[in-house]
Amino acid sequence: KTCNYNCVYCEVGKTTNLTNKRQSFYSIEDIKRDFIDHVDKVGRFDFITFSGSGEPTLNKDLGELIEFVKSFHKAKIAVLTNGSLLYLEEVRRDLYGADVVIPSLDAAVETTFRRINQPHKDLNLQNIIEGLRLFVQEFKGEVWLEIVFAKGINNKDSDIEALKKAIEYIGPKKVQIGTIERPPAFKGIEKLSNDELMHIYMALKDYNVELIKPFSDKNVNFKEFLEKSIIKMISIRPCSVEELADVFDAEKKDIESIVFQLINEQKAFKKIFGSKEFISARK
Repeated sequence: KTCNYNCVYCEVGKTTNLTNKRQSFYSIEDIKRDFIDHVDKVGRFDFITFSGSGEPTLNKDLGELIEFVKSFHKAKIAVLTNGSLLYLEEVRRDLYGADVVIPSLDAAVETTFRRINQPHKDLNLQNIIEGLRLFVQEFKGEVWLEIVFAKGINNKDSDIEALKKAIEYIGPKKVQIGTIERPPAFKGIEKLSNDELMHIYMALKDYNVELIKPFSDKNVNFKEFLEKSIIKMISIRPCSVEELADVFDAEKKDIESIVFQLINEQKAFKKIFGSKEFISARK
């Protein structure tokens, strides 16, 4: 794994090659050939995503590969990145051809950043935040900022307040938050509870935030999570079914089922404003 971070929660495992140097890792012609040979075998898709076993922007051929894929296929292009190199003009330029770029920012406090991401010694948090802001200003596509929370590391109230300021400064199209759902690289790293994650969601709700779905739809825990989260949300303000489905990245029919149950249990009621239907919690 080649990366300039060694994140404590990484599902890929510990970084074996911690570097901040951009280079070619594979033959670019071999990559193009593999893409041509396999792209038609995977069926219909909406996005082609660049990621990697490590940080994709460390590959100095990334810009050329994005342009190649765009010329060959009509699907939209997404790039998953830790965002650490966006302070470099050449990296920002390489990403201009994408439609959606999803950088991460797990901390806006230097000590927390070094604890959760364990970055290369040459990286500086303020430079990273400035790079993110510059990219949002220059990029013609959408930037979705992703934040992964680990219990006791980056979920303190002071960390959330710092993240709020950074989000406002950077100005992404939306913010996606989640916690650890697969075995992490380091022992002792724990996920947030549903209530803890919802607490953070409510703190960031003014920044077009959405939750990365923490459970499978088939898991009963996900239904319990939705019920609790919906009650908490509609206790603060009336919400439409569509808004709730969007926030929790859930199927509309699943939200409607939960709302129907809450109304029958006298925990919620419907109200009409204009021509739109909203759900409110009973006090």
